[in-house]
Amino acid sequence: MISRVKVNGNYLETINEKGKRIKRSYYNGDFLGNSSEIVVVQDGNYIEVLNEDLKRISKSYHKFDRFLGASGDSFSIQDGNYAETLDAKGKRISRQYSK
Repeated sequence: MISRVKVNGNYLETINEKGKRIKRSYYNGDFLGNSSEIVVVQDGNYIEVLNEDLKRISKSYHKFDRFLGASGDSFSIQDGNYAETLDAKGKRISRQYSK
């Protein structure tokens, strides 16, 4: 279970609830956020979802305005006037209009 993710230059480190490092890996993209189960990173217009061992679960193409947050095995993004919730595989769960 991921407690937090530490970004150190181009390295990502997942840290558990006891403060011990789970895994450290080199990554050249931008860290967006994490939940207790997944880590979400951006590489250009691609969103990559990683597990606690920083192994890729999915990589999907999304043009979006901003990252909203992650919870459990899902995450949310803002795409124009719509807020989209996607699962860890990058499939859309819901899409709601928001101003």
